[in-house]
Amino acid sequence: MQLKLMCHGETVECERTGDNCHSAMCSRELMLKVMQSLVSPQIMPVINRVFEIQELFQLADVVCLGENQLHHVVRMCEHALQVRENCLQELGISRETLLTAVLFHDSGKGEEVDDRGFGERKIKQAKVPRKLKNYGIPAWVEFSTPIHDHIERSLAVGETYNLKDDILEAIALHHHAKILPETVKLMARGLFLPGVIYEDILHYKPEQYAVSGSTLAQAVAVLDQLCAIERKFEGRVCLTGKPEKMEDELVKDLVIGVTDTSDPRIALLGNSLDGRETVILLDIRSFGSFVASNSEYKVQAIKKEVLQTIRSVIRVQDLYRQKDMVSLVGGDEYAVVTKVQEETVINKMIKRIRGAIKSRTGLDVRYGYGTGGTIEGNFHVAREMANSQKGI
Repeated sequence: MQLKLMCHGETVECERTGDNCHSAMCSRELMLKVMQSLVSPQIMPVINRVFEIQELFQLADVVCLGENQLHHVVRMCEHALQVRENCLQELGISRETLLTAVLFHDSGKGEEVDDRGFGERKIKQAKVPRKLKNYGIPAWVEFSTPIHDHIERSLAVGETYNLKDDILEAIALHHHAKILPETVKLMARGLFLPGVIYEDILHYKPEQYAVSGSTLAQAVAVLDQLCAIERKFEGRVCLTGKPEKMEDELVKDLVIGVTDTSDPRIALLGNSLDGRETVILLDIRSFGSFVASNSEYKVQAIKKEVLQTIRSVIRVQDLYRQKDMVSLVGGDEYAVVTKVQEETVINKMIKRIRGAIKSRTGLDVRYGYGTGGTIEGNFHVAREMANSQKGI
């Protein structure tokens, strides 16, 4: 029997070796045919290059903050392809050089940032590796583990491919290059970015993005930050965005009793409920103080990041069961609807979620849960439990 894949309703057969084909080259050709049906023709040269960089394959099995890391690299490449040519010329960067730097910038990432294990680790200040000090990163700069562990490994990968010095520098500094206003301005103009995005990139983490770097390093850092902003605000309409929005609205309606388990959105999300699910409520502590001392843009960003963190953590505990559902149900309250009934397991879930939120954002949460009643009733029990922790 010939190797076959279904591509847009058509059968694609391997014609190189016929029956019992296990050739890596044949698999590559079939995969490319499938990929051609899923992405725009413009991005296909990038997909071809991904197949040439073996270290990128492992990124397909790494999910960080809910985003597949190979998708992150490809998305950055899409942005790099969209920058207007005249802006790249003013920056003194060739598109090919920018694409190469983007393809390799996260090639050293691994399980240390994967959501399946990240919640158990804490973000800690770390010493800057000696190798990175050679690229001008001083000892005093903000350098954290495990978030920045991949930089040195990515640099080592780039060296094995004999990349040019300017590209290696961009890899080494993509989390630390000080992005100058003129660079952001040209990149924003080249990508038609709104002013609020320009400002966010320009003022993001000055204690970290503080190292003098080339324009190429700055451009890669801009694209990296742009993808992080997209993830927080769902700035790009994609297949995964609409289900999450539907879920967000559905959970709100369920916990306040506006709808019930007959709601067709439950089936559309590939789930099923019996109406007796446990509800966990998570309420951000001291959020009023955070709001008072930060811009509305940062407030909305942190709310989005907390939501994405909760969603990432609960969805990697068991890849084969029906997924728990999450929603931001109030100004700073998040509800999780889960089939888990055992209190010991519920408490472990809460501990894991709290740890992940603390690691990602520095914020802590009050919490409560209700079980044994209706979804609406369990929500009220959870809220009462969370409210009882105020002042503690």
